[in-house]
Amino acid sequence: MTFTKFSDAVLLELYQQGLTNKEIAHRLQVTQAAVHYRIEKLGLINNCHPLQNMNPQQVEILHGLGVTSIGIALLLKTNVQTVSHHLTEMGLQDNYDWLKKQLT
Repeated sequence: MTFTKFSDAVLLELYQQGLTNKEIAHRLQVTQAAVHYRIEKLGLINNCHPLQNMNPQQVEILHGLGVTSIGIALLLKTNVQTVSHHLTEMGLQDNYDWLKKQLT
């Protein structure tokens, strides 16, 4: 059996894009179990849950404060896929890319 190594940074990049564990595993050519394990180790909420009901106004406020999709998901105790879905519906983009540019 061949094991493919992947960094937390690569995993987080795909996670913040709202990909499910299955999609991340496919892209990284690893098992879903490996992705699930690493996501839990990082203290993140699993991205394989169905969309959850949440208050879009909370998402908009946190986005306006510059919080990334991952941060919003952690604060609202949901998953990134749900947050990304709401941001897309509101015509907003994740703050991740903007923050990344600010730091480089």
